[in-house]
Amino acid sequence: MSFRLLLCAICFFVLSACREPDKNPVSLSAPQELRLPIITVNQGSPLEYTSVGSIVSEQRVTIASRLSGYLLDIPLQEGDTVKVGQLLARLDSAEVDGAIRQSTAAVSAAKSALHDANIDAARFNMLFAQGHIAENDVRKIKLHQSAATEQLNQAQAVLSTAKSQLQYTEIHSPISGIVVEKHLRAGDLAVPGMPILTVESGRILRFETEIPERHLSAIAVGQSVRIQLDGLSKPLLGTVERIVRSGDSVTRSYPVKIALADTTNLRPGMFGRAVFEVGTSDDPLLPVSALIERGGLRGVFVLGTDNVARFRWLRIGREWPTQVAVTVGLSAHERVVDHPPANLHENDRVIALAVTRGVTP
Repeated sequence: MSFRLLLCAICFFVLSACREPDKNPVSLSAPQELRLPIITVNQGSPLEYTSVGSIVSEQRVTIASRLSGYLLDIPLQEGDTVKVGQLLARLDSAEVDGAIRQSTAAVSAAKSALHDANIDAARFNMLFAQGHIAENDVRKIKLHQSAATEQLNQAQAVLSTAKSQLQYTEIHSPISGIVVEKHLRAGDLAVPGMPILTVESGRILRFETEIPERHLSAIAVGQSVRIQLDGLSKPLLGTVERIVRSGDSVTRSYPVKIALADTTNLRPGMFGRAVFEVGTSDDPLLPVSALIERGGLRGVFVLGTDNVARFRWLRIGREWPTQVAVTVGLSAHERVVDHPPANLHENDRVIALAVTRGVTP
């Protein structure tokens, strides 16, 4: 009997010892009161459209030859800086030189013929005055004199044209700027109207892009635009300066030129993106600092009217570096915990240290 009593006592002691730790989790998970920063959710995130483009010069000149001829030299490469009046290319002048020599000889012959015609006219006038020849003979010699004069004028005009063409065998830059494209090389045949070089002035720079027809009504002259160039770490501030109202019938897009507040360190051809605001959505905005990730999903601690924190899963839409737009799970003007600490749990009571509102990205 005593053995049974002893055995029962031992069993009771063991069971009591096993049940004792169950009391601790209850105390650890009991609601606590924390002082934390609170954010009131904003509503109305901006809708943005991003388009690609590049820096262009308002003064862009395509250099072409006025003559047909082979290029002897183009002492420039793409990216080289040129001054106004600087030599860009030289054409073979052999043909022009030959034309000048031929025209010079024609002028000399025409002068000689006119000189002879003038002597004949003077002699015939004297003979007519003496009554030795008829008036008809005088009229004929005067016609010959006029023809010689006209022939000289034509020869001089041809010589003048040939000499003017000689200066066109050297092609000079009409502006100061940068060579952005080299179309021909030494030895190529240049013909009138065919581009040889393209030069852009770096004084007046714009960012040029295109906007699709569906967003055209949301873009206006004077509107602020954010420009991010691949070669710069910080974005630039721009303003819509001009919208070309003649669009591309295939892409249904319209060119837009954007004036830049600062063009320091910019060069024509630099590539980047323009970000336009084209409207506003109804999705609430939430700072990234309020998000908690659990199991690959993100959520926040929301405070009710009783100031009790309750975790809520969210569906995230658009994202910015510091904020996100919430498509499902949160309404505007709700309060969430900012920078939630690791010791914040479900049903904890939160006392607001400060209440702030989200900032539009």
